[in-house]
Amino acid sequence: MKRLHNPFHIGQVRGCAVRFFRAPNDVVALPWHACADLTAAAALPDDLRTVFLNMTKSGQWQDSVRTVATDAGDVLIAPHFVAQGAMGAFQQYGLVDEGFEDDWCITAAEAACKMQEGMSPEEKLKNIIMMGRQHLDREDDL
Repeated sequence: MKRLHNPFHIGQVRGCAVRFFRAPNDVVALPWHACADLTAAAALPDDLRTVFLNMTKSGQWQDSVRTVATDAGDVLIAPHFVAQGAMGAFQQYGLVDEGFEDDWCITAAEAACKMQEGMSPEEKLKNIIMMGRQHLDREDDL
């Protein structure tokens, strides 16, 4: 039986629920997101959602994304940089307006803050630095 990996935060981006997850490999990282929720928040047409999700599973990001078991079923999740790349492409092709990435990042920041609940100011600072280093592929200790 698969270990459940449920979202720790559900935010709202443009009226759509967006599920955020801790990194599935237990590293300190920026919140991961449900890929389908990104496409829903971006209001992509159904055919483009399907293409995007299939390309995410099998294209350049296939080694970075994971399918995790949740109480709601299997969910394809991805790290923050995948959302950044996707949003850039969505904007480049006129699928979202310029404010979409800001709206997304505000909600992702809320999720990151939730991950730090109960930490002292010093622990929060160290956590922020560690998340940034992991995001830049610099997972070495401080």
